[in-house]
Order: sequence, then structure tokens, then C-alpha cells
Amino acid sequence: MKTRLEAAFGLLLARPIWVAALLFLLTAVAGWQATKLQVAVNLSGLIGPQTEGARAIRDYETRFEPIRAEEVLLVTAPDFGAAQALADFENLILELQFVEGVEAVISLAGLPAPGRDGAWLSGPELADLAPAARLTRMRTENPLAAQLISEDLTAAVVVIIPQPGVPGDGLVADLLQAAQAAPALTVHSVGLSAVQRAIAAELIHDLEVLTPGAVALCLLLSLVLFRSWRAVTVIALPPIVGLVWFLGWLGATGTAVDPVMGALPVLLIVLAFSDSIHVYHAGLQTVQGDADRPRALARALAETAPAAAMTSITTLIAFASLSLPDSPSLNTMSTSGMAGMALSLAAVLLLTPVLMWALGVPRAGMRAPGLFNAIVPPAQAMARTGRLVPVLTLVVLGGFWALQSQSQVGFRYADYLPRGAEVSTALARMEASGLGSDRMFVIVEGDPADPLAKVRAAVAAIWGEGRTAWTEGEAGARMLARMQSRDGLAHALPVQLPIAARDVRADTALTALRADLTGAGLDDATRIIGPGHALLTEGPRLVENLRLGLYATIAAITLLVAVVYRSARLAMVAMIVNLIPILGVEAWLVLIGRELTIMNVIALTIAFGIAVDDTLHFLNRYRLTAEGPVAGRVTRALAEAGPPMAATTLILLAGLVVTLTSALPGLAVYGGLIALAVLLALMADLFLLPGLIRWSMK
Repeated sequence: MKTRLEAAFGLLLARPIWVAALLFLLTAVAGWQATKLQVAVNLSGLIGPQTEGARAIRDYETRFEPIRAEEVLLVTAPDFGAAQALADFENLILELQFVEGVEAVISLAGLPAPGRDGAWLSGPELADLAPAARLTRMRTENPLAAQLISEDLTAAVVVIIPQPGVPGDGLVADLLQAAQAAPALTVHSVGLSAVQRAIAAELIHDLEVLTPGAVALCLLLSLVLFRSWRAVTVIALPPIVGLVWFLGWLGATGTAVDPVMGALPVLLIVLAFSDSIHVYHAGLQTVQGDADRPRALARALAETAPAAAMTSITTLIAFASLSLPDSPSLNTMSTSGMAGMALSLAAVLLLTPVLMWALGVPRAGMRAPGLFNAIVPPAQAMARTGRLVPVLTLVVLGGFWALQSQSQVGFRYADYLPRGAEVSTALARMEASGLGSDRMFVIVEGDPADPLAKVRAAVAAIWGEGRTAWTEGEAGARMLARMQSRDGLAHALPVQLPIAARDVRADTALTALRADLTGAGLDDATRIIGPGHALLTEGPRLVENLRLGLYATIAAITLLVAVVYRSARLAMVAMIVNLIPILGVEAWLVLIGRELTIMNVIALTIAFGIAVDDTLHFLNRYRLTAEGPVAGRVTRALAEAGPPMAATTLILLAGLVVTLTSALPGLAVYGGLIALAVLLALMADLFLLPGLIRWSMK
């Protein structure tokens, strides 16, 4: 195998012109296709069509009405209890009703009066009361009104039902234009569509700023390490070309970037930089002792290519595991990640020989970076400590495992809200005002003997025993009829819950609501539905499925190492060492009080595929030093692989740290967790892996 690879790379180094021309043409086409790149945000895409939450929504739409992409407005004023502010609000509602594309407006002004048809707010029942007293009475007597205006009378919610097929962006612009008719009021768009537009804007910003920033930082560090622009070109250009190929693939296939994929370009860049540095470093070592430079480089490429391919395959396996859950977003991430890794590896292995030929580096007399040589002696000394290493490994594993066992599964909607965005600030204000941030429905199945008895019991459970009067009499029957299913056998009670704005578990309020319904003996007669509810309930299940994917990834990579290196013992040692960074990250999450969320488990899965990279490069060097006792082979492998392992880890950390500046908390945490795993992996590979090999391979 090595001989065939060496011959292939020798051919590339001897006749690179046609290969260079082909790669240039391919890169130009990919760059053109990359201009078609799209950004699309659909948080519901996390939930697969066959999940329980998705089926519940389809059942609701069959029995009640289709769930549309509502536009929700938060309207604020110093005091709606002031006559002028209330008049401005009523005028605003009137203006919104006449906006083209609006089918209906749900607001306090449209709430029907008890006992008759027509609006309650402007009706004779409240005409003799001051505005503040009117609003307070409505809130007190009808909990639906309490969901539409805050207790302090400074914030009101308006829900816009668009006509079918009306695009959201244009409608929002028209709604905000209409809101200018009430300049004394402040109007914010806060619905799910507004959240998704804000996320899309931040994703575009990240693609335009963070990805180039990661590239620039990796370039700078490479220049500091190798002190040669030619060397940096050989190292950096293949990863950049690989990224262009990947973006071109996204554009050509129409695959849109979404929040789950937001950090993928940065991840691909830093991983390809890692492979490039290992290849270049191997070339530096081989050209020093061989007068035939092309032959020496071909040998270096042939020796390093299998390890580079293995590191890409392990990350491919990690991405492949994301296809296991029933989740369109994760399945797209899986396909895109695998395509990106394959394209990045191809760019490194095909373009590096061409650049080495064109730029004449590395060559005899050039020195490898000495910055990280100092880590080799301590690592070698640690490897010679005998049983201390396995004992220390067990202690570290045991400690991390004990902490990790306390981790909890959760979902944080705030992970997807851009920090500092107008919609995020408005949602925080909305929740602080007691208006919640997401509309769900409590479906109450009726009793044929008394169709409204359980509905009223549910109203009492949700809003309190004293808040059921609005359901009584003919007026109450008319109100409840608006919430009745087509078959007349169920009612859908709208409930506003605070799930989005605060950085806490999003299901806290939902759990309390379920407890209230259970306490009223309505478990069998009620269920909660809604897009937000589907995310909250399916999110933890998705996390559990992802954890199974992580375990499958660990098993598959362990088996792969055993087959490639023909040693079950080496495979077990590699697995133990690479469990340390994963368990360490989970332990860190427990220490800082964070749950295992969707983004966190994705990060852990990808991190395992990356963490094993240094292990594979070390094992590759250990395999290449096939002669002599185990102790000597470990010592030589550390001397050859240790410095580039440290250098590539620094590059990985630099690129991943860039993601911490993203305004999307989920992406920032994602990059940060992978960076922590990579750092822990380097420590384990330098100070535990060599000693474990010496101890276990005697």
C-alpha cells in the first residue's frame, strides 16, 4: 500500500501541470457555484415528520385548522391606561387589519364582549370606566385578555394571521409601515418567523466574518510557526480550496446553511489545516536525509496520507451518526459534514504535492518549528513511569465518569436566539411582562354527557378557580365555540408560555402546566401541542438518540482502529484515551450547571471524531517505527509526532475559539466544547497514550 501511494505521489510531483490546471478549473467552478449559497432557518426542521410532536400537530390541523407562520407583534407604551395611548392602540389594530395579506388580527381590541357580539374593549359594558380600569377589569375577568396585555399595562401582544401563501418578510415590512400611524407606540416583531429571520441574519454574518476570521487566524499562526510565506502557502491553500469546494457543493446541490450547520465551515477549515501541518511536517523531516527531494516528499506524503485519511474517516463516522435520528436538520448536517470532510481531504492530498513542486518547499536545510519541541521530554518521561500512567488514567476516567453520570438532558430555546438582536430583547421584555413568548394549545377532549365540563375544569387548572366565569352562559358558549374542533368533540385553549428569552431550561413552565392539569385529574383528557411544544418534548428525545449515535461512533472508530492497526489491544487503549476528552466535556457541563442539549451532544459526537486525530497520527508514527522494543518505538513516535500534534491543536483551538464570538449562543457553545475536547485530547495523547502503550504492549 505504501509503495503504491509513494508511486502515485511521485507521479504528482513529477508531472503536476495537468493536475494543477484541473484543480484550478474545479476550484473556479466551485467558486461560481458558491455564489448560489443559501441560508434558511426552520427550527421545526429539528423535528422529524414521524415524531410524536409532529404527528400531534398534524392531528390538530386535521381537527381544528392549519397552523400558519403567524406574525406576532409586541406593542409597548409608557401606559396603555392613558386615554391617548389606548386610542392609539385601537387605531393601530384598525390599520393592521387593512394591511394587504392579513387575514385576521388577534388582539385585546378584538376580544368579544360577554353576553353579546362585538368588541368588549370599546363596548357599553366598559364605557363608563377609565381606560386603566377597563383594561384591569378585562384582565381580571378573562384570562385570554391577561395573555394579551401585561399587568402593568405597558405591553400588549398582537397576533397577525396571514393569508395563505403570503411571504413573511414582505408582510412584516408592511405591518411595521402601518405601525408608523401610531408613533407614540413601539412595535417589535417577535414571532417565530421574526426569530428565524434574526438567526438567518446572524448566520450570514458568521459566514461573512467568522469563517474568514478563522482562516486569517490560522494563517497568522502558521506564519509564526513556520516563518516562511512559501510554507504557509503550502499549508493554508489546500484547506481554503477545500472550503471553496464545499461551499460550491452546497450551492450546486441547493443545500441551505441552517443553525445546526453554522459552525461547519470553520470546523472544516481548522481540520484541513491540521492535516496540512502534519503532511508538511513529515515532508520537513524526510527531505533532511535524502538528496532526492521529490522521492523524499513522495515518501513523506505516502507515510502521512493514511493517517490523514483515517482522521477524516473517523470524523466522517461521527457525522454519519447524525443521520440516525428522525431529524431533517441533523440529517442534512450529516450529509454536508461527510461531503465537506471528503472534499477537504481531497484538496489536501491533491493540492499539497502540486504546491510543494511549485514553491520548492519543504527542502533540505529548512527546520521544523522548534516552539513545541519542549513538550517531548516531559511526555517521554511520563511514558517511562510504568504503572503510574494506567493508575492515573483510571483516576481521571473515574472522576470524569462520576461527574458525567450526573448530567441531565434538556432543551434551551435561548441557544438559538441571537444575543443583542432586537427580537431577543423584545422577547425578554415580553416574558418579563408576564406575556410569555410562545403560544401553545391545550387540547381538551369533551365528555359526551357534559361537553363543556372538562373544558371548564381545564380552564380552572390553567388559570385558577376564580377565572372560569367567561366560559359560562351563552356568551361563554359562543367564545368556546371559536375554540371547538370541527367534529365538536374537543376544544383548543390557547396558552402563552415563557420558553424563549431566558437562558434556562425551556420546559420549566411547560412542566408546571402539565402538573396543574395532572392535579386536576385531566391527564387522559388533555394534551398540549404547538411547534414550540414539539421542540421542547422532542428535543430531549433527540438528545437521547444522538447519545446512542455517539456510542455507535465510539464503537465504530474503535473497531476501525483495531482493523487498521491489527491490534485489539491498541484499539482498546485508543478508546480509553479518547473517552477522557468526551467525559471531561460532559463533566465540565455538569460543573457549570448546563444540560445536555442538542447542540452539546452534536459537539460531543463531532469532538470524538476529532479527538482521535492526534491518537491516529501518533499510532501511525508508532507503526512506521516497526523495529525495536516497544519503549524505543514509543520514544521515537513521541519525538516525531509530538510537536506537530501540539501545533495542529493550537491551530484547531485558534479556529474554534473564533466561534465564541458568534451572537448565536448555540454555535458559540458548540465551538467552545469542541475546543475543550481537543485540548483534553492533546493532554491525554501526550501524557497517557504513550505510557499505556508501553505498559500494555510489553
